[in-house]
Amino acid sequence: MAQGQLRTAERIQIGATLKRMRTEAKVSRETAAETLGCTVTTMGNIEQGRTKISHGDLTALLRLYGMPEDQTADLLAVNKEAHRKVGRVTGGTDIQPHQRRSADLIKAARTIRYYSPEAFPGVLQSEDYARAIMAPTGHLTKELETRLRFRLSLGEVLIRDEQPLDLWAVVGEATLHKNVGGKEVRRRQLQHVARLCRERPNVTVQVLPLDTREHELIGASITIYRVDDQIDEIASVDTTIGEQFFDRDTAVSEAITKFDDVRLKALDPLTSLDMLEEFSTR
Repeated sequence: MAQGQLRTAERIQIGATLKRMRTEAKVSRETAAETLGCTVTTMGNIEQGRTKISHGDLTALLRLYGMPEDQTADLLAVNKEAHRKVGRVTGGTDIQPHQRRSADLIKAARTIRYYSPEAFPGVLQSEDYARAIMAPTGHLTKELETRLRFRLSLGEVLIRDEQPLDLWAVVGEATLHKNVGGKEVRRRQLQHVARLCRERPNVTVQVLPLDTREHELIGASITIYRVDDQIDEIASVDTTIGEQFFDRDTAVSEAITKFDDVRLKALDPLTSLDMLEEFSTR
């Protein structure tokens, strides 16, 4: 991996968030750069996570973009984490700030590699499948409904016209057996994933058979993000309560090595696709 200045996951997320906010506010990069008294190149480096941004400059941009106080406070807290001073804090809105930042990272990524022993990644989830995962009891509150819609919107990165996300997912065979939402929901989810694999060359799914011997990711779910060829990859361990990001070279290199281990032990993409389609008829 490239050596030099470390770029934390938080810094990349802040850059992606600022780019989204600037676009939504219809502010040009030139105007943003003028506000900070910097060059357009520097502004671009901030949005790509290549350059740290001071708290004062971050506040000035958020004010320019008309951001509400809760999001401003949260991003300032994350910026402190990017500066390695204090931990991040979360807000209390329906879509929690850490969820928004993760979504911004997904939208900014060029490639994502994913492994889970028993679940498809959010960007591959159909509505009923995602609903069943988020509300196992079948009761979806207004807050969960909002979060569901937010999660489903992330699937657009796979079909967008400009630089669709290149996704390589390896899932355990248990994912195909798992009766999430009932037989019909499971069937439609498998058909949904198979259709994306057939129609979208940027989507690859491999199945790791149940009878596979020991591998490097037993019991773990990981995601590896590449945002830009000039920015080091970052990795996260996924849990039901959030993501733990790793940006140190050694940790990310180990995550990539472990992913490659399960990728090589999994069925090839075409055989995996046949298996997805066969299971969808059961």
